[in-house]
Amino acid sequence: MEYSIVISVCSLLLAIYTFLSKNNKDNTSQLTTVIVKLENISEGISDIKNELNSVKEDQRKDHDEIVRINESLKSAWKIINGNETK
Repeated sequence: MEYSIVISVCSLLLAIYTFLSKNNKDNTSQLTTVIVKLENISEGISDIKNELNSVKEDQRKDHDEIVRINESLKSAWKIINGNETK
C-alpha cells in the first residue's frame, strides 16, 4: 500500500512537471513571437519617422524656393512697372 501511494504521488508530480514544462514552452514561444512582432513594428515606426523627416526637409526646400521665386517676381514687376512709367 505504501508503494502505491508513493507511485501515485510520483505520477502526480511528474504530470504536474510535464504540464508546467509544456505550458512554459508554449508561453516562451508566444512571448518570443510577440517580441519579434514588436521589433518589426518598431522598425516600421523608425522607417516612417525617417520618411517623414525626409518629406519635411523637401517641404522646407520647396518653401524656400517659392519665397525666392516670389521675391524675383516682385523685383521683375518693379522693373517692368518702372520701365512703363518712363
